[in-house]
Amino acid sequence: MFDREAGSRNHLLQTLEPRLRYTWIPFRDQDDLPVFDTALPDLNLVQLFRTNRYVGADRLGDANELAAGLTTRLLRAESGQQYLSATIGQRFYFDSPSVVLPGEVPERRSASNLVGEVELTAWRDWSARVAMEYDAEESNTLRGDSSIQYRPRPDTVVNMGFRYREDFLEQWDAGFAWRLSQTWQLFARQVYSTRENKSIDRFAGIEYGGCCWRLRLLARNYVSNRTGESDNSVLLQVELTGLSSVGARSDTFLERGIRGYSPASAATPP
Repeated sequence: MFDREAGSRNHLLQTLEPRLRYTWIPFRDQDDLPVFDTALPDLNLVQLFRTNRYVGADRLGDANELAAGLTTRLLRAESGQQYLSATIGQRFYFDSPSVVLPGEVPERRSASNLVGEVELTAWRDWSARVAMEYDAEESNTLRGDSSIQYRPRPDTVVNMGFRYREDFLEQWDAGFAWRLSQTWQLFARQVYSTRENKSIDRFAGIEYGGCCWRLRLLARNYVSNRTGESDNSVLLQVELTGLSSVGARSDTFLERGIRGYSPASAATPP
């Protein structure tokens, strides 16, 4: 890792972080072994530096390859708070892999697609992220993911994002959790597919919290199976402050559905 002072007052720290990983795994014939839950994941910056190119225990891929990546960050020198990070990486193959899953096309190129990510954080209450996988030979973006977030406090957050995968999906994702006052809060989210021109998942809800109890009600409409059929559900939770809760765990559902939302730090009125 290399770093240097930056900014007019040297109040920033810029880093340069190169990373190399060489992997050699000999070939072993595994065609007679059944495949239960092993799959080939999407190429990203985490998968780029994993030893086994598969997820699951049914196959161990052979390898003679070098993974290379480069990251730069911009930090506040005093606190280490990160403002910006940018990463790019690629995998280089010295031998074509021979271990494959049923139906998988073996990799014959000398290098993988490029993967990259840019993340802007700590700019007031705003943050943004863009990540993609790019095929340099075909000059084509295979996968992309972009998002922007406004988060003035843990229980007040607004998200907007777009996901793209070539010939598979194009989805907009928007959601928010907004505290109106110490007692009232609103929630909503919608995932919309532009390929099918329909909503994939959407919900809306409201919460009222008093000194000793909290009531949260959510209504949801979502695609429930591969045929595209939709289903409806209602989640109701009553929480006694400091004791326990009754009903569906809607707070856990909200944490998963609204990125960055945290109900634990919500203000409790006196």
